[in-house]
Amino acid sequence: MDITAILHDCCPDGETGYAVTCAEFPEANGQGETPQAAIENLREAIRDIIAYRRDEVRKFLVASDRIEVIAA
Repeated sequence: MDITAILHDCCPDGETGYAVTCAEFPEANGQGETPQAAIENLREAIRDIIAYRRDEVRKFLVASDRIEVIAA
C-alpha cells in the first residue's frame, strides 16, 4: 500500500523543522527536525490509527465472524 506524504517546511528562514500530512489519512500528521524524522513520525501515527480502528471494529464482531489479516 502506498501512502502519500506531503512534506511542509515549517521554518523557511533557515531554522529546522518539518511537518508532514497524509492524503489517505487526513487525521494523521508527523513532525521532526529533518524530513526523514517527520516521515517516520507520520508512519507511527498511521500505525496507531490503523491499530485503533482495528480494535474498534473487533468490539462489534460476533462469534460467526471470521478475521483475515491481509497486506495491501
